[in-house]
Amino acid sequence: MNRDSTRRRLLAGLAGPAVAGLAGCNDVVSDGSDGLASSGTDRSSTDRTIKLGTMLPLSGPRSAVGEGIRDAAVLPIEQARDGLEIPLEIEHTAADTESDPAAAAQAAASLVDDGYPMVTGPLDSDIVLQATQQVLIPYQTVCCSPGATTPTLTTLNDGGFVFRTALSDNVQGTVMAEIATAELGHDTAATLYVNNDYGWQLSQAFSRAFRDRGGTVTDQIPVDVTADSYADALERAGEADLAIPAIYPEMAQTLFTDLGPSPDLDVLCTDALREPDLSDQVDHSLNGIKGTAPLIDGPGTETFVDRYIAEYDTKPGLFAYYAYDATAVLLLANAYAGQNDGQAIQSAIHSVTSPGGETITPETIADGITLAAQGSAVEYRGVANDTGFDDNGDPTETTFEYWEFDDSADGGIAELDRIDPY
Repeated sequence: MNRDSTRRRLLAGLAGPAVAGLAGCNDVVSDGSDGLASSGTDRSSTDRTIKLGTMLPLSGPRSAVGEGIRDAAVLPIEQARDGLEIPLEIEHTAADTESDPAAAAQAAASLVDDGYPMVTGPLDSDIVLQATQQVLIPYQTVCCSPGATTPTLTTLNDGGFVFRTALSDNVQGTVMAEIATAELGHDTAATLYVNNDYGWQLSQAFSRAFRDRGGTVTDQIPVDVTADSYADALERAGEADLAIPAIYPEMAQTLFTDLGPSPDLDVLCTDALREPDLSDQVDHSLNGIKGTAPLIDGPGTETFVDRYIAEYDTKPGLFAYYAYDATAVLLLANAYAGQNDGQAIQSAIHSVTSPGGETITPETIADGITLAAQGSAVEYRGVANDTGFDDNGDPTETTFEYWEFDDSADGGIAELDRIDPY
């Protein structure tokens, strides 16, 4: 499919129910095996424009976290613009997914229509699935999600165009089940999951792993992201010894308020709730409530945090780290590919994150883009972790943190242990 000849038809094709019709374009997707070799492009060109879109929830119920993640996603762009000493330019457009799958598909169509070959985002699993299958994959546009953890992405027939810096919930579910049984000693559990693909898949991943370890799942309880109370769901979960809240951080204040200061029910949180500010949002202490999360320990962590605080006067949330890495990888890949072409960029992502090149961290991102644009091999090592991708576009070599809320700890969260899930 020639992008130039189809772009002007794309938005019209997305009107109303016709959005589903784009799935028929999947037969144009390459397996990515020809990559840079077939691009016929001079990768040493430095007098050109890199085009990057961001697709994040800037309105709707997820905007509470979306704006901070967007801020992190644009930091590498600003660093590059400040530090490049070559005529390479970066063009960026921020698209609002509106916390809605249909709106996200429209946002993706707008970016494709304007010639953007790659996007940071979308954020949430159900929105990523909609936007990629209906727009981004058929039109050979690369995306790197900083927050989609659904296991579905691992097996998605995406032609190699979908990446993510956040870890699959299949891994987190297994880690949580091990903690629940081996560390906490529970043999019954219930899940409270936000009623979408993210929540259901994480609930399923934990439940399978918990049962494999001899545990009993008493209930899997769907909850709505905009609910005023979760008291009824907690009452249902109370038949078990442990509750697993597979929910968004903006739902946590209501959940913990309803849970009360001295709950009979033990709680094990997911990575989404590893937010120190939650303690300030609830009238009672959260001390002792535990959770798991992929450990943030990349070589660029300190550089990123310092720059983020200096720029926005607040600390970054968990998925902000992943958003920075997603944008950084896409910029380097585009520079190395030498063109705004999704197929060339997807191949270059593996090139700029594999060993053998000049090591690039967030401290040297502008230098890395310069080197990549000149055709030199680079190896990006990021903020959240060392940053690498397997053949499915999933991150590799992640360590998990077992943590708990603790008012006396630096940042309000104390690390209890580190777990290698592999």
